[in-house]
Amino acid sequence: MIQQNKIIIFAIILFLGSSMFLFIMNDRHMASGQNWWAIYFSNAKDQSVSFTIENHTDQTNFHWQVLKDNNKINEGDIQVSRDKTKDVIINNTELEQGKIIIQVSSGEEKREIYKNL
Repeated sequence: MIQQNKIIIFAIILFLGSSMFLFIMNDRHMASGQNWWAIYFSNAKDQSVSFTIENHTDQTNFHWQVLKDNNKINEGDIQVSRDKTKDVIINNTELEQGKIIIQVSSGEEKREIYKNL
């Protein structure tokens, strides 16, 4: 009975130790070496075309455009600091039903998302 308790305690300690090690390694990896940015709709399920820019690069200047049938409806510039997110609020009153494309560029990189209204 005592031997079984020792094995169980050893297994619990081993599990907790390895879990802590993996969490620490994951945090280190996430904190360093990130070099990416993304765009996504603030609320993908509603009719809003407002979107969010998430930045994990040294580039802070972003240019965005709202397109409908390859016609530019709205555009602007925004600055997003490293490891920050910013929402871009788009007024839907001028948008008609159909496919709306959001294009965001930063330097040479470009991302695009779309939504059918």
